[in-house]
Amino acid sequence: MTTYFVRHGRTSYSARYLVNGNPDIPVPLDREGVRQARAISPRVQEMAVRSCWTSSFPRTRQTARLVLEGIESPQSVDSRLDEPDYGVFEGRPFLEYAAWLSKHGPTARPPGSQESQREALLRMLSGCAFLPTVEAPRLVVAHGLLLSVLVWFRSRGPRASVPTFFPEAPHLKPLTVADQCLRDWVTRLSDELREELDSDKVEAGPGISSKDDRTVLCLPGPVPTSLEETESDA
Repeated sequence: MTTYFVRHGRTSYSARYLVNGNPDIPVPLDREGVRQARAISPRVQEMAVRSCWTSSFPRTRQTARLVLEGIESPQSVDSRLDEPDYGVFEGRPFLEYAAWLSKHGPTARPPGSQESQREALLRMLSGCAFLPTVEAPRLVVAHGLLLSVLVWFRSRGPRASVPTFFPEAPHLKPLTVADQCLRDWVTRLSDELREELDSDKVEAGPGISSKDDRTVLCLPGPVPTSLEETESDA
């Protein structure tokens, strides 16, 4: 009983390290993303997947259609797998969001957002907890943050706490997780995230000021020094 997690194919946003947490803004795969999805299709066929789950974002659904072309497998949408709500950082460079996150922490909600990074991760994990109840083997086409967290957890040290930033997950590189491992990962990670949220007051942090009727992003340091050191979520 196995789940294969993959990050969607490349988009014009992910190629430029821009964030998109609003599924109503259409961000389709770019030409390279389409090529990536078609290239992995023969491998997915060997997996003999019986079900496929995606987020509600166009790029994950498009990736699933391309990957499963010619493969008989029902495709379902679970919005719990959606990207975080980035609030005022929507469509902006990831490093701007990262700068705000570095100062205010992963339990704070960005201005204009309904959830913090940690709350978004708990939501995604609730979607993962459901997976062992559906037909397997199963394919999950998700986003960079979820894949980055799962890959990190697989290799975490015995005393490592959940970091704020994670190494970027590559596009369409499958992560294979057995059901028993998935249940264990979801339980342990969820408990740690809830404990962290309980210990912090979750609120919309500062970061927006008004000047001359314009919205100005107040971006404090420090910021990650390279994009390779952080997850790219588009």
